[in-house]
Amino acid sequence: MKILSKLLRSIFPSNNGTKTTVPANELDNAIEHVVDSIEPAMRYFPGYKKILRNSVSTSLDYINNLVNTIPGPLFISSSTFTTDPQVNVYFATVEETREIFSNSAELREFFETEDNKSFEEAYALLCMNVEEKAIMGMELQNDIVRRDVLQTALNFSDHKIMSAAKNESDVRKGIKTCIFNCLVTYALQEILDIKQQKLSLEIQRKKLASRLKARQSQGDGLSSLINSVSKSNKQDDINQEISDNTNKHEALPTSWDAPRYYLETIKNTLSQPENFISIEDMTYDVTKMGIVSNGETQQSVNTIHIDKIVIANVLQRAVAIVRYPRKELLPRREFNLNESSIL
Repeated sequence: MKILSKLLRSIFPSNNGTKTTVPANELDNAIEHVVDSIEPAMRYFPGYKKILRNSVSTSLDYINNLVNTIPGPLFISSSTFTTDPQVNVYFATVEETREIFSNSAELREFFETEDNKSFEEAYALLCMNVEEKAIMGMELQNDIVRRDVLQTALNFSDHKIMSAAKNESDVRKGIKTCIFNCLVTYALQEILDIKQQKLSLEIQRKKLASRLKARQSQGDGLSSLINSVSKSNKQDDINQEISDNTNKHEALPTSWDAPRYYLETIKNTLSQPENFISIEDMTYDVTKMGIVSNGETQQSVNTIHIDKIVIANVLQRAVAIVRYPRKELLPRREFNLNESSIL
């Protein structure tokens, strides 16, 4: 997938236009890498490139336009934690902010790479879990402090720093590459599920055949006459299970037809990326303590916008493109650096 990632970074445009124009040769290369990543046998099916071309192009266009909706870089530092409500709501304290960024292996690697020694700040993608949490707190109402008031707090956790780069454009390319890789992996999982279904049915059929054979070869004589009715019923049940198994197995692609079936599966997935991934724009009015305003608070509130990436209706992560200064990093010796993982 490293080759695919490098390729996709070259395909996604640097501008923020609304349409991606992918050169034909690069689109062909992208198709080849998708095929290699999912099922190389598809290459033997005539016209496989033509089948996948429009769907791959559709995915690249969709992802490009989607990521370009994420706002420009948010500057994160000790000072902006105090002055920028958007920064303030993401982190609990200045110390936590510095620890999160200082503990990022990707950010460290960027700053320590020889070619980047002259850069005083890095651009990156900040990913976080976000949840609305019901809490009991205090509220100032009509100049009276009320206790045990039910409130909604925004809680951000599991911060990760990804795709560290020298500029915003490269960060966006990294996000687009990551999303496309997720989409390809999703298509691959669908095909693996099909293969597993077929294997499970074949194993089940062998077991059923063995049970039927054992039932048919049971002893004869008086005991056989006594048990004949029960034996017949059990054989009928096994035969029905075998019939059901056969019907399910026949609904799946045969070995010779599998490449075509897989191509159609990938085509359907990549041609409808909106069914797999989206970005939700959420807006909140929050206090300095991260409490969502109900419109009645006497505290000052700030409006913040959160972009949340939703993948396959399963993975949901708040994201922001950020800038972070080198001088804010804590000494390396104070941290056990962890590698960043996917969104």
